[in-house]
Parts: sequence; C-alpha cells; structure tokens
Amino acid sequence: MKNIGVIGGTFDPIHFGHLILAEQARDGAGLEKVIFMPAKMSPYKINRECASEQHRYNMIALAIDGNEGFEVSDMELCGSEISYTIHTLEALQNQLGKECQLHFICGTDAFLGMGGWRKIDELLKKFPLIVGARPRYKDKSRDELIRHFEAEYGARIKTVHMPKIDISSSDIKQRIKEKRSIRYLLPEKVADYIESNNLYFE
Repeated sequence: MKNIGVIGGTFDPIHFGHLILAEQARDGAGLEKVIFMPAKMSPYKINRECASEQHRYNMIALAIDGNEGFEVSDMELCGSEISYTIHTLEALQNQLGKECQLHFICGTDAFLGMGGWRKIDELLKKFPLIVGARPRYKDKSRDELIRHFEAEYGARIKTVHMPKIDISSSDIKQRIKEKRSIRYLLPEKVADYIESNNLYFE
C-alpha cells in the first residue's frame, strides 16, 4: 500500500509555511509523496481575486522543484468552478487505484473549520487526516475536535509537529503592494516569478 498525501488550497502565492507543512507530513507520516492540489476556486474564497490558475500552478512547480517527494496536480484546475475536497480525493483515489491510500494534509486552522465542509462524514470515513500542530497553538480546540471526529466518524487523524512560524499569503500580497521585502517568506524562484510577471502589485 502506497501512502500519498494531498495538500490543497489556493496557494496564492505558495510560501514556506505550505512547504514546511507538506514536508513535516511526508516525513512524520511516512508518506511516499505529497501532491499539491491548487484549487480552481475555494468555496470559502469565491469573492476574492487571486492570481490566474496558470500562475499559481507555475509558482508551485517552481517552489517544489528539486524535491522528489513533492509533485503538483492540475486536477482541480481542470475541474468545475468550485473545488470540494471530498470530490477531489475521490476522483484522485479512483485514478490512482486501490494500491494507494490518500491522506489529506491540513493546518490547524483549516482543520478547526472542517465541521462545515461538504460531506465531511464521508471524507473522514474514507481518508486519514494529517494535521500540522504548532506548539501551544489552539491545542485544546484541536484535540477536542480530533476526539469528536474519531468518536463520531471513526476518523483516522495524525498530528505532526510544526515549527512556530507566522507566514500567510495575504500578508505576502500586502507586503508586495506596499513594496516591502518578501525575502525568506517564500522560495526565491517564486519571488522572482512574482516580480517578472508583475503579480500582486496592484
């Protein structure tokens, strides 16, 4: 059985927080690889402007270049207007076959909001979760929800240690608009791509 992780999001832009979570999940859960799945449109970000699908895909490809344990998929970008995690995981599972077990990777904040996700019961019954846990960050709420999901749905949930960092895509975009430095917040190749394609400057 091959264990494969899937990490989703708009990745607008991808940054070191995303990459650290993916690597900690890969290492901590013994995953063969992690697939980055950029969303065509998140149901929670319908009214937000973001970089084009191609730009976001290209930035991920640049960010993970050289890491054989990472790859990027355009499955959601080629799909419907709104991306739902359960539909994506089921489609990818069908594509990869029964010899693969998919694990969904998310940070603590995303995990704490999962109760309202589409078909959350099916997602938790079919796919194990890997949750990035930062030191002393919403520990009580996270652990309570883990126990609830395990009792209610028989969920398989593993937490992996995350260093305490505070990087967000929204902050990076704000810094770019204000012509402030984004160095060391995301890979240099991605920063160069943003500048050469004039992304987020307006």
